[in-house]
Amino acid sequence: EDGRMAQLSKKESARLERELKHLLQNLEGVESMATLPDAMFVIDSHAEAIAVREARRMGVPVVAIVDTNCDPEQVDWVIPGNDDALRAIRLFTSKIADAVVEGRQAFEQTQIAEQKVAEGAPADGENAEYVDTSAYESYEKQEGDFVEAAQADFVEPAAEPTAEAQPVPDEGEEKV
Repeated sequence: EDGRMAQLSKKESARLERELKHLLQNLEGVESMATLPDAMFVIDSHAEAIAVREARRMGVPVVAIVDTNCDPEQVDWVIPGNDDALRAIRLFTSKIADAVVEGRQAFEQTQIAEQKVAEGAPADGENAEYVDTSAYESYEKQEGDFVEAAQADFVEPAAEPTAEAQPVPDEGEEKV
């Protein structure tokens, strides 16, 4: 804007423009944030290792889809899955987005109920605000079903042999 780009060679100005575009694409949203986020959702923690490390340093919990090429120790909430397949990414992101919407609605309902109680409205009875907990109950049931299924699929390791090993006879010897 102040004429410095005109003084540079074409190659140098093109490189700087690419770098500026890259920085704006990756960091423009962070510029408008007033506070740290409550959590960070990452599709590929291996590709976004710098962001994951920065979030951990700042104390921001990290929720990530973790593939076999990723280190799950760097992530607070691991979602095991294929972070390369487009259909899998679509599935995970839609489920996370739905959970965020449900959580915000539940939070707003709780805030409204607490505000009414603070204003003197009855906590129980006909005029009380009803908070729908069916989503939480459904989640707890699904989680319980998942644990039961995982335990059902668990195979106990084979027991160690208790008999002493018998020597193997040579080819010329008879078996006893």
